Amino acid sequence: MNRVVVPTALLTVALAASCLRKAARAPSSVALRERLGVAPRLWAGIGVLEGLAALGLLVGVVRPAVGTAAASGVTLLMLGAVVAHLRAGLLGRPLLPPAVLLGAAVVAGLGYGTAV
Repeated sequence: MNRVVVPTALLTVALAASCLRKAARAPSSVALRERLGVAPRLWAGIGVLEGLAALGLLVGVVRPAVGTAAASGVTLLMLGAVVAHLRAGLLGRPLLPPAVLLGAAVVAGLGYGTAV
């Protein structure tokens, strides 16, 4: 279980922060949404998924199967974010956050060591 603490903490904090930025319609979040060409309603839905994933990762500390499921969901979510960034031509530094979170989600999912 120790091997999931760091990636789980990173993911939980990052996802919760992103969820809150989307909910508050922070200017940086709105600007990114517009650059990616994502509809406001979909952006809000992604924020909800991020919040639920953060909760699932926390529950995963006690219930590893839940953590594995949450990490799997985050992997798919971040894979979609990477693809959206690439399609919008956002390379280099703007691509780092979703790419790093994608890697952390994979590590966390593998670290729980349970199948869903």
